[in-house]
Amino acid sequence: MPGDRLKNVRPRPRVLVVGFAGHQGKEYLPVVQENAELVGGVDPAPAASSLAEKWGFPHYDALGEALEKVEFDVAVVTVPHSDHFPVCVKLLAHGRHVIKEKPFAVTEQEARQLVSLAQRADRSVFTLLQRNFHPAFQFAQENLARIGQPYWFSYDYHLNLAHPTTGWRALREQAMGGVLLDMGYHLIDVLCGMFPEPPRVHSAFVHQYQEMRDRRLEDLVSLMCGYSSTGLTGSLRISRHSHEKIEHLCVLGTEGALNVDAGVATLHAVGGLLLERHTWEGAKIDAVRSMIAHHLEHLDDRYYRQNHLQRQLAAVRTIDGIYRERLRERNELADRCA
Repeated sequence: MPGDRLKNVRPRPRVLVVGFAGHQGKEYLPVVQENAELVGGVDPAPAASSLAEKWGFPHYDALGEALEKVEFDVAVVTVPHSDHFPVCVKLLAHGRHVIKEKPFAVTEQEARQLVSLAQRADRSVFTLLQRNFHPAFQFAQENLARIGQPYWFSYDYHLNLAHPTTGWRALREQAMGGVLLDMGYHLIDVLCGMFPEPPRVHSAFVHQYQEMRDRRLEDLVSLMCGYSSTGLTGSLRISRHSHEKIEHLCVLGTEGALNVDAGVATLHAVGGLLLERHTWEGAKIDAVRSMIAHHLEHLDDRYYRQNHLQRQLAAVRTIDGIYRERLRERNELADRCA
C-alpha cells in the first residue's frame, strides 16, 4: 500500500559542511545537496558567508558554534591536513558521522585513535577517494584475478603545474607533507585495495623548488615496494611539475596484464593479445556523485565501516612509515655531519 511504501523511505541525512569555501568543498556542495539536506556550514574564510547565503544554509566561523546550534547527522569535512584530526575528534565526541577528504589521518597514531573513537561512538569515518568509484579502476579491481599471480606493478601520477605549489599545501604546518601525503594517498589506497600492505618500501624524495626543499615538502617521490610473501614488486612515481598530466597503472601477472589510464581499462593476455577493453566517457563529477551517495547510504553499515577503516589504517601506516624512515635517515646524516 502507498502508506507502507512511505514508511520505508529513509529520511535524507542532515549534513554540516566543514571547510566548504575551499576548492574541494565548493566542488562537493552541489553533490551533497542532491543527496542530503544541507543544514549548515563551517568556514572562517572571508568568502564563506556569501557562499553560504548563496546556497541557503547558516554559516558559522567555528565548529564549536555549529555543534551548539545545528542538528545534523554527518559532517562533510574538507580542511587542510593539519586540521583533519582535531575536527574529526570533536565530531565523533558529539556522536556525528564523518565523511572527509583524504588523508584519513596524517600519522598511524592518529589513525588508530580515530578508528578507536569511531568504534566507541558507533559512527563512521569515511574518506573521499574517487578512484574507488571510477568504472575503470573498478574494472581493474574486479578483473585482477584474471591475470594470474601478480608479480609487478608500476603506477605513475603526475601533474604539470608550471609554478611552485601555493596555498596551504605550500605550508609545512598545514600540509604536513608533500606529494606523497597529498597526491600519493590516492595511489596507496588503490594498491591497498588490490594487494596486501607492503612490508618494504624504499623511497626517494626530490625537490624542484628550493622553497619546497627548505620546508621539507617533496615535489616528487619515487617508491619501490616489495612484498616478500608473494614475490610481488612495484614502483610508484608521483609529481606536481611534469611535462604533462598523466595517470597510469600497469599490473603484470603470470597470465596477463591490466592497465588503467584516464577513462580506459584494458586486460591483455601474455604476449599482448587484447582480451577486454572497458571505456568510460563519463565526467569526473559522476564518480563524485556515486562516492558521496554511497557513503551517505552506508553511514550505519558496520560491516562496510569496518572494512573501510582497516583499509585506511593500512594506507596511513604505509605513508607514515615512509616519512618516519626519511626522518630517521635525515637525523642520521645530521649526526654524521655534526
